[in-house]
Amino acid sequence: MAKITDEFLAVIGGLLDLYGQQASTTKVNIYWSTVGQYPIESLRRAANVWVRKSQFMPKPADLIKLMDGSNNHLSSDEAWSIAILASNENNTVVWTNEIAKAWAQAEIVYRNGDKIGARRTFINAYERMVDESMMYGRTIEVFVSLGSDKEKRTDAINHAVFTGLLTQDRANYYLPKPENSFAMLECKIKQGASNNSMMHIASIKQMLKTGRVCVTAS
Repeated sequence: MAKITDEFLAVIGGLLDLYGQQASTTKVNIYWSTVGQYPIESLRRAANVWVRKSQFMPKPADLIKLMDGSNNHLSSDEAWSIAILASNENNTVVWTNEIAKAWAQAEIVYRNGDKIGARRTFINAYERMVDESMMYGRTIEVFVSLGSDKEKRTDAINHAVFTGLLTQDRANYYLPKPENSFAMLECKIKQGASNNSMMHIASIKQMLKTGRVCVTAS
């Protein structure tokens, strides 16, 4: 097992001290073996949430429940990189309720020209909202605000799939649909195809309609 880190000891030691419990090697090892594999930021956030909701020392299972419930929450920096896209109506934005609400507060500052202040306002609001969502066990809701630029829309949707915000099935709903095959063939005809090409296209269309291969003489 990996060595217990100072950051971990600071969190668990702080909890033990806050709740008036005596630290011991056995207690610390139990917490390390059960929650030590979680990212330290997730553990620290779970501890902060817990102390605001309970007067009793959290068991490892209590912390795990909070951390598992926050696994899909993006970090404040990741959330800001998404929120800032909403400053341009051409952009498609895939975000959570927490990101959207935090941006609503930061946008006023941003529109006034203070980008640094806007980021600080956003991060403070976002972290507070994530903590509250964890505290009350709210499920993470993801929604899509479609922008006018279709190319950027595709990039945003695909990025959301990559980061885990959207499933591929849900993403397919927002991605541009493939053009109709018959319409594409008709377009080629209208653009001045040769007689042989037109005959070939007609045979392909017949094949698509009937499911049978039609052969034309060249």
